[in-house]
Amino acid sequence: MHVRYFKEEDCHSLRDIYLVSRKQTFNWFDTSGYSLDDFDRDTEGEKILVADYEGAVIGFISLWLPDNFIHHLFVHPAYSKKGVGKMLLNAAVTMLHKPVTLKCLTRNENALAFYRSQGWQIQERGEGKPGDYFLMSYI
Repeated sequence: MHVRYFKEEDCHSLRDIYLVSRKQTFNWFDTSGYSLDDFDRDTEGEKILVADYEGAVIGFISLWLPDNFIHHLFVHPAYSKKGVGKMLLNAAVTMLHKPVTLKCLTRNENALAFYRSQGWQIQERGEGKPGDYFLMSYI
């Protein structure tokens, strides 16, 4: 398993991961309107790193470089809790300038526990269109 930069041929796999993961994770939302095309819109202009396992894309992290902000981190559910998220997060933190920030929905307890276990700290609570979130930072 390794992390590499996004290639155009990764799009199909990343669209699928983004759709499947969000539908499974955000079970408190009505996800019926989610589509494969959401990935393209939601990561436009971002730097994307992918986790590759024996030629298969199994996860990604997207970064908004001007703000040292992690926008998305998703791992295919079949590879959950196998170190993929940690590997992607570490690769992103290495290439960004500290402090690095991200937002985590307050109801996403698994993600919140994961980020905290990796040394991230809650800076503030906010309200957004998808729901209440914590702004977290890694210093």
